Amino acid sequence: PTVSLAKGRPADVPRQIYGKIQVIDTTTLKFVKTRQVVRLAGYEAPRLEQTALSEGVQWPVGQVSRAWLILRTLGQNVNCAPIGRDSNKVLIAHCFVGETNLAATAIAEGIGYAFNYPNEPHVPAYFDIERKARGLGFGVWSSPDRSPPWLYTALSGKAKEPDSQSPEVETALPLPLPVIPDDT
Repeated sequence: PTVSLAKGRPADVPRQIYGKIQVIDTTTLKFVKTRQVVRLAGYEAPRLEQTALSEGVQWPVGQVSRAWLILRTLGQNVNCAPIGRDSNKVLIAHCFVGETNLAATAIAEGIGYAFNYPNEPHVPAYFDIERKARGLGFGVWSSPDRSPPWLYTALSGKAKEPDSQSPEVETALPLPLPVIPDDT
């Protein structure tokens, strides 16, 4: 399978990207030196503004997901193996710190979800990992009423006016939004 993937790789998709990164959001990294942007393959995480309610405690699930990714990669070299590009031409990759697969570990710890966008390579093993985390009630699975990010985006995209989500956003931790350096 590796040989056929290498033969089918588009010319603009590198085999490997390695180095220090900046976390852009809950699923996307930007390599400091090459400025290449990469989204974790087979993985989705809560939106930055999302909150969750677990056993009566409200918590900023999106900011926790971003902070988790920052803590796992801060000061570390990240090794990504791109497998393609998404519909926005962003590289999709399996990324590691040492032997740790970032997406698989995040899913196992309840930080995010196994998720395959249409027309992107599927990662079936991630769904097995997710079932275990869900069964144990880890992280995002500790909040039965939270919306997964793809539904949250769809629902919040329809509502242009402030809705019942607004008070939750205000109680989130005051972490700064990611700063994406200008490429010029």
